[in-house]
Amino acid sequence: MLRLNVNAIVENDQGKLLFIKLKKGPYVNKLSIPGGGLRFGEWSNQGAAREIFEETGIKIPADSLRPIGFCELRNKSVKDHRVVLLLYGKGDGNPTDTEEATAFWIHPYEVEDQLLPFAKEALQAYRNKKIHFKIDQDKKLCID
Repeated sequence: MLRLNVNAIVENDQGKLLFIKLKKGPYVNKLSIPGGGLRFGEWSNQGAAREIFEETGIKIPADSLRPIGFCELRNKSVKDHRVVLLLYGKGDGNPTDTEEATAFWIHPYEVEDQLLPFAKEALQAYRNKKIHFKIDQDKKLCID
């Protein structure tokens, strides 16, 4: 099944990024950046703002989120194929725990070894101004 997701790199004034520690699913206790499925009728920035709020309690104006790239994630063993639109925005506030995740602000270098491969690649792509990457989870590799 092909799905369209939106995920965001959100930075505060101290240079810390907003991460989530997942509580459910196959990646429980792993760290990622906030995001999820885009709903029919939503623009990417609206979907990202909604997902950020749902997963962290942080409200970010949709108009302040800007696209920075996209990636393709494929896992044939579970028939999952996603195209993820990546966005960037500035934010602040105190994250709240949700049913899905525990959210917190932290410098990325402090948690890089705990990040999901997707989140790690998304941060590297943002830093290197690379607008596209692919991850084939069956082959456990990142393809440029």
